[in-house]
Amino acid sequence: MKGLFSLDNPLVQFLNDLTDVVVLNLICLLCCIPIVTIGASITALHYVTLRMTRDEEGYIIKDFFRAFKQNFKQATIIWLIFLAISFLFFLDIRIFNLVDFPRLVIAIVYALYFFVCLTAMYVFPLLSRFNNTILNTIKNAFLMSIIHLLRTILLAIIYILPVFVVPLHGTLVGVWILLGISGPAYLASFIWKGIFKRYEPREEGGEEEECAERE
Repeated sequence: MKGLFSLDNPLVQFLNDLTDVVVLNLICLLCCIPIVTIGASITALHYVTLRMTRDEEGYIIKDFFRAFKQNFKQATIIWLIFLAISFLFFLDIRIFNLVDFPRLVIAIVYALYFFVCLTAMYVFPLLSRFNNTILNTIKNAFLMSIIHLLRTILLAIIYILPVFVVPLHGTLVGVWILLGISGPAYLASFIWKGIFKRYEPREEGGEEEECAERE
């Protein structure tokens, strides 16, 4: 019986991780409410989930808000850039419905926005892990989404699936409130960990540098 409640027990570890993921989801949702803070909130979320998948000890709430504060300026600027691009894209769609544009032009606009979405999917996890300029972070996010195309497809499925499943089953709304954002982020972080490992510098002695830390 004592071993059942041991911290090394896989069931206990799973329940601990599940609790952390639920707490993360609630915090992330609250921090996304102002809308302008969505970028910083998603960045902080991935900072914590990446630490969890790397088995790095920490405090979920404290780590979240520390990353939120450290990355707030860059994450917010990047988020507003993508938000403006998305607004222009949907404005283009409205125009396409009113004016007969050549199909080639429409296809190009959709293709460009597709790559914008891929870049946006990478940019906040990347920002949570590496310290870089805004321009280089966006550029690296775009390049990595192409280089790791198969993983990019898998990541897209992980992130997008809840968006399609929840509307089909209204009873899952409660599950989404508890796990809808942090759950996919946690699963995706196992993939992010493998991708980012290729780009992480190493300090002398072989220990990986914690790139997300900002003094």
